[in-house]
Amino acid sequence: MTIFRVQKRENFVVLDKGFLNDQNLSWQAKGLLAYMLSLPNDWEFNMKDLQNRSTNGRDSTYKIMKELIEAGYVTRIEKRNSGKFGKVEYIVHETKQTPHTEKP
Repeated sequence: MTIFRVQKRENFVVLDKGFLNDQNLSWQAKGLLAYMLSLPNDWEFNMKDLQNRSTNGRDSTYKIMKELIEAGYVTRIEKRNSGKFGKVEYIVHETKQTPHTEKP
């Protein structure tokens, strides 16, 4: 197989290849993570926006995000507002994070 590359002057991204070689991730999860990492650091992710930026439906997008969360590449934080559910924040990591578990 031959690979043809273009000279990069603008509109490119530099990524750590670690997650691309993670055999525990599906190709869809690798693609979504690469896409999210290509966006600005202060980008605020929401599931509806991610769904609208691809041909994947709602359930498929949630499934891929769940895979990334379980694998340690995305952290999901649910905000509460006066005891009610509020905004959901997604933190994207370029490398796998180990979960912080606290013993009671």
